[in-house]
Amino acid sequence: LLFLGMDQNAARSLFGAPNHKKEGFTLDVRTNPLNSEHVAVLVSSSSKVETDAIAGRITHYGKYSFLHFLHGHNLEKMISSTQSGIHVVLEELPDGGKTSSITSFNQVIDELSNSRVIYIGETHTSLSDHLLQLRIIQALYAKDPDLAIGMEMFPSTVQSALDRYVLGEENLDERTFLKESEYFKVWRYDYRFFRDIINFARTNKIPVRGLNLDKEIVSTVFRTGNTDSLEETTLKSLPAERDLDLPGYRERLSMMHTIHMEGSHGSGKISGFIQAQGLWDETMADNIVTYLKENPNRRMIVLAGAQHSRKDSGIPPRVKRKLDIEQSSVLNIYNSYSPSNLAQVADYYFLAGASDLPETPKIGIVLTTVEDDNQAYLKISQISPHGKAGEAGLLEGDILKTINGFQVKEMADLRIAMMDAKEGETIVIKVLRNDGNTQMEKAFQVELSSSPPPMMHP
Repeated sequence: LLFLGMDQNAARSLFGAPNHKKEGFTLDVRTNPLNSEHVAVLVSSSSKVETDAIAGRITHYGKYSFLHFLHGHNLEKMISSTQSGIHVVLEELPDGGKTSSITSFNQVIDELSNSRVIYIGETHTSLSDHLLQLRIIQALYAKDPDLAIGMEMFPSTVQSALDRYVLGEENLDERTFLKESEYFKVWRYDYRFFRDIINFARTNKIPVRGLNLDKEIVSTVFRTGNTDSLEETTLKSLPAERDLDLPGYRERLSMMHTIHMEGSHGSGKISGFIQAQGLWDETMADNIVTYLKENPNRRMIVLAGAQHSRKDSGIPPRVKRKLDIEQSSVLNIYNSYSPSNLAQVADYYFLAGASDLPETPKIGIVLTTVEDDNQAYLKISQISPHGKAGEAGLLEGDILKTINGFQVKEMADLRIAMMDAKEGETIVIKVLRNDGNTQMEKAFQVELSSSPPPMMHP
């Protein structure tokens, strides 16, 4: 793969801004981030004169992976380190440290307050991670209320819904906000993980910014392996510079891709997965930088997955490339995510104990989404023996209309309606039932039950 000049979109979408000097001639050989078995050669020159001055002698430098010339004189040359032979790790010794170096929560907050951006990594289903995020937000807000919260969980396209709900531009209720922000279509994790954070921001009028890009864009790039099938307007909205060559980035994403494939989470080649994740990280970095430039007196706390918050290859180095500011990355290593290379991925860590959300109780039905005449609805395809829906009178083929008066047309509606339900509570479900040639609306009272215990193996 040969790039003649670094001002072309293809080169910038793989290597971002490769930091070649403006004057002179540079030849830079790197691993192809989309195929580690091949190389990419990056060539940049400030003029034809500089190119002509070295063109006849470049073959004399065949063993070097990086060369820079000015007026025909070699100023820099480097041989990238490579591994030869077969390397096998027989044992990895654990890291350790002095317990006396552990500092208090307030001491860490004092140090974090010096950063313009604070990333708090998370495992998305770890309640202890989200409680830690809330406590850090509260503590930093108490020190300086000029704060904003950036969230991976919302794409920037739903910013209007966030502003109207959090900043009180309109009197939206929570259910309307979740519908208009399409939270359960975009993110799908239990909203209760983030509810207290959003409510704290809402009470104190702290801006919450959606950092992500639309899920369909990520899925398309992953599935097709490139950005060619995206519409021109979409392409123009994406970051032109995307650095996929950060140390360890490809290796880390290769492992994640394997996990995705084994878990049947999408279908796509590793090259598409790397490009999709690169777009994800670069878009969040762009949105952070844009907000900070527009609001020079504010800091931002970024809530994102632990892999995105990594200081070595996640969002932080991409922000640094665009805006030279102080940043800090934070991880909770007690409950969710405990990397062996902690010093490489985070600046601070906490030991926040485990917590669990109450389980959402079950109605006892299996639902199928049906579309008919451009109308979507949920039909009961099966009555589960583990709930009390059948006992209450619900039948296969019934079409859900409302739960406790809340209209239910799609799975997101169901999750909103059931978000605060409790085991043993009785809810009113209205359905449409076919009775011969007519449809009748019927109401049933269903007692909610917990999930059955897992089966024990003999």
